[in-house]
Amino acid sequence: KIPPYLNICNERNPMSLTRFRSKSHQLIPTHKFTIENAQRVTYDQKLCPYCDQQATGTEIHIFLQCPGTKHIANELIATLTTLLTHSHQPTWNSLTLHQQTSDPPTTLPKKFHQTWLHDTLPHILTYIAALETHLYNMPHALQTP
Repeated sequence: KIPPYLNICNERNPMSLTRFRSKSHQLIPTHKFTIENAQRVTYDQKLCPYCDQQATGTEIHIFLQCPGTKHIANELIATLTTLLTHSHQPTWNSLTLHQQTSDPPTTLPKKFHQTWLHDTLPHILTYIAALETHLYNMPHALQTP
């Protein structure tokens, strides 16, 4: 079955979003298969190259927590906060991390899921494009773990 977001993405290229969702994006350290000194690098050893927090470079860290990229998410979070308010849902900050990153939010009644996807997807695709551009343009020294 085709994910609903692919049917909605007719005017934009969903490839970047698809790479992130399928855990195959080269800019996310935990998506890479890495071997150093003839040893496979474990998941927890794949640190974020975009900040100095020594955090594992997961999607959640890169998207929402990393000091090197968090500023890009602020506009998207503001938009999502407004959409949550308009749909009489809890505020963004009151949601758990799991609720914030599920699509649609777990608190949203099923009858509103399609509307949520239509309303949020353009903003998410814009965010993903801005995030990719930012990560590709970061100084090379930061990208080498």
